[in-house]
Amino acid sequence: MNRAEREAHPEDSFDGGYHLLAEEKHRERVSKNPDRIAYAIQQFQNHGIEYQLKNEQTGHFHCWRKSDDRLFQFYAGTGKIQGFSNTRGIHALIRLLEG
Repeated sequence: MNRAEREAHPEDSFDGGYHLLAEEKHRERVSKNPDRIAYAIQQFQNHGIEYQLKNEQTGHFHCWRKSDDRLFQFYAGTGKIQGFSNTRGIHALIRLLEG
């Protein structure tokens, strides 16, 4: 079964059409990245935090903690702070960077 057949008859595909829903949800998430990047930049500037946008597609930022210039990596699209599995979001990152 090729892609055109799966899209024409999703109920007959291997996953019952779930792949189409997953693709649509992914597009919705990715379409919000520019807004999330702009919000992260605004927060960095409001708090006087040094940052660099490394990848505009994923919203990957490098930013440095004020107290010791330690590098933190942040993904605005997902809110992921690299190296922190249970801590997410720009506000949690700001608390880490100001500490």
